[in-house]
Amino acid sequence: MIKGIIFDLDGTLVRLPIKYDKIFTKLQDLFNTQDEFKPLIQTIIKKANNDSKIIKKAFDIICEEEVIAANNFKAVDDSIDTLNYFKNKNYSLCLVTMQCMKAAKIVLDKMQISELFSSVITRDISSDRSIQIKESVNFLSFFPDEVMVVGDRIHDVVSAKQVGCTPVLFNKNKVDSFNDCKVISELLQLMNPNFLT
Repeated sequence: MIKGIIFDLDGTLVRLPIKYDKIFTKLQDLFNTQDEFKPLIQTIIKKANNDSKIIKKAFDIICEEEVIAANNFKAVDDSIDTLNYFKNKNYSLCLVTMQCMKAAKIVLDKMQISELFSSVITRDISSDRSIQIKESVNFLSFFPDEVMVVGDRIHDVVSAKQVGCTPVLFNKNKVDSFNDCKVISELLQLMNPNFLT
């Protein structure tokens, strides 16, 4: 039985208009390369050869753009209602995000939902989604199979399964084409009792 729910932020609860083209240009300058930075975080870590100073500089570049985007975010339909519904039903809620804490804090404060989450794990703590999920589960002191993970990317599903959690994919485009877990097109669908058993 599900006791806790871990939500992803960007693409799940909000849409952040992050200007990735600006980030890519600045990162190409930092690393003196014309290579593409996709996937973003993994490429930075690989190119930096685990040099923490370079990684910090790169992450600061991203954070700067994320903060700008955080001041112009759009909440996903029914995200606040969904969070409040589960909180009122005594589910423990956590947040994981690949954004920096500074940007996440702006969004959470503007939405007035900070107090709904037992923990908020950002890229500053870990840039590995499965570690973010594992840390959240540990914080809740639940078994992994008592925790549901809601995200908008296949990577969220894979990471949740690695930890032993129940994944739900929130992606309108995958409703009829993805069979590895339950797929929803609206957050309100999470309130269906079938998701919570």
